Amino acid sequence: MPGSGPGSSRQVGRHAWIAAGLVACAVVLGGGGSPSPLPEIVLQLIAVAAALAWLWLPGADGAPDPRPPRRAWIVAALAVAVPLVQLVPLPPALWHAADPHGDRAAALALIGRADTWQPLSHSPPRTLAALLALGPALLAFLAAAALDPRARRKLFGVIAALALCAALLGAVQVALGEPYLYPENHRSLTGFQANRNAAADVLLIGLVAATVYALDWLGPDRPARHGPSRLTAGLGLAGAAAVLATAVIATQSRTGIALSIAVLAALGLLLRPALRDLGRWQVPAGLAALAVAPVLALAGLAAGNTAVTSALERFVFADDARRELWRDAWFAAGQAWPMGVGMGAAQPALIAAERLEVLEASLPNRVHNDYLELALESGLAGLAALAAIGALLAWSARQGWRADPGERPLIAGGALIVAIAAAHSFVDYPVRSMALAVLVGTGAGLLIVPGRGDRAESPSGKPVA
Repeated sequence: MPGSGPGSSRQVGRHAWIAAGLVACAVVLGGGGSPSPLPEIVLQLIAVAAALAWLWLPGADGAPDPRPPRRAWIVAALAVAVPLVQLVPLPPALWHAADPHGDRAAALALIGRADTWQPLSHSPPRTLAALLALGPALLAFLAAAALDPRARRKLFGVIAALALCAALLGAVQVALGEPYLYPENHRSLTGFQANRNAAADVLLIGLVAATVYALDWLGPDRPARHGPSRLTAGLGLAGAAAVLATAVIATQSRTGIALSIAVLAALGLLLRPALRDLGRWQVPAGLAALAVAPVLALAGLAAGNTAVTSALERFVFADDARRELWRDAWFAAGQAWPMGVGMGAAQPALIAAERLEVLEASLPNRVHNDYLELALESGLAGLAALAAIGALLAWSARQGWRADPGERPLIAGGALIVAIAAAHSFVDYPVRSMALAVLVGTGAGLLIVPGRGDRAESPSGKPVA
């Protein structure tokens, strides 16, 4: 099938719909976490189907169309390298050398397996599960990196619509106490998620997506085509901001509420160039209206509703158990350094390291600090891989920012999506949710702007992706 002409346009559009469909399925199905594995398994199967559909649709000269850039493949390889290496069986001499305290060898000696071949992971089934869980997020990352600017803008629109749907579902949850999608959940506004912190991040990412999507119509050089006027787009964005920012407060996520202030400030800076032709007083007034809208909506929500009061009451950190988890995790990470216990194996390591004075009936499920959990699970190699991925994404974003000013809002939007999860990861585990992992993977993919050599070309020499 030729790579140019109407047929190719339909193919590119189909690839964009595959990416959008994967993101939609992830937000709806991927919010239950490990206590609700069935929806996550369904999402993984959908991701396999999406990958096959992406490859099945041919492009120029029969190649997949569009093609993810080479830099995207490098990032994906770095992401899967650590769990793959941890699953490789090693001879006794090698894995004994990676066990500096000899605890693992002593435990295996009790069952007569101290001199057998073993992988670096202390729990290979958990590490394999962690590796498979990367699939939807990596597919979303590669798909976003491959799409053209027009398809990327539509992807922001889809994410914004999903966040608004989550906010509306959450409003029903707050008003009626139902329906919650998962048996284990925080009894606040959670939308499609089980965790209030994940719900807040989804809503904040939706706020970023709504702003980037609206920028197409807010600037003085808006395209001459059918679509909303600047006034309509501005009012629509203000309304979406009011709904989403208020919903963040109703989640009762302390970090989510704090992050919303930084996100609104960043979005104000992002909007300012689009409104540069307005009067001297109109830009500050418009930005003030954008900031005041959530406050007014919050006042309306507070009338006769305890959601806001409950959210404010949570800003008491005296009983926060995270500090004790971090202390135990730090000790466990030191025992397993520099190799780690294996991706996905943080929980049994935490249980083994839990001090008697903080022991309680509930089991520690996560470290509540993704960087510390990564150090515990993957050791030095995982931290090095994360640093390399961050550096490569930052370099690619900088290159794209300088090369194509038209894509700067898309790059800024992708950077904000990644930044929300990166900041929240200091006190929680956002990317352990498949829904958020896919959204963050999408944002990371938007930081990679394909260069001229990365685009597939038609026989006429024109880019087709």
